Amino acid sequence: MIDRIIESDAELKENYAIITSIKGVARQNGACLLIFTNNFRRFDLDARKIACYYGVAPFGKDSGTSIHSLAKTSHFANKLIKSLLGQAAHCAKKFNPEIREYYNRLIGRGKKPQVALNNVKNKLIRIIVALVRKKVYYDPKTYMFYNAKFTDVKQMLNS
Repeated sequence: MIDRIIESDAELKENYAIITSIKGVARQNGACLLIFTNNFRRFDLDARKIACYYGVAPFGKDSGTSIHSLAKTSHFANKLIKSLLGQAAHCAKKFNPEIREYYNRLIGRGKKPQVALNNVKNKLIRIIVALVRKKVYYDPKTYMFYNAKFTDVKQMLNS
């Protein structure tokens, strides 16, 4: 039934294809994201708002100079969509080179695995929103191009 609804609307169909072009984000996550965000109209293509709704945006408690706590995610989020995004993050860190490298870099910096996985969830949402805003499909070659370019610039600065 959801497939028929997506197929009947050109904008839904295009956004669904864009979302599922990312390795690790499959059918259920694509449909869930479109449904809960009302095809991104509910949050005006704002990745931070979507991350808050999904419960993956960290918030710290700061007050002046005396109260500083670690950033934590909200437990009020919809558990179903948060768990679906978690499964997508697990798949992406296995099969998507960009996400795998990002996750390993976070672990290398000393982040706990659950914190790193939450960062991956947040990164996935940001990638999805950027792709839908630009109306382009995910292309791993683009990441490799910019990564190589960044590495070259970094080497030039160090020498």
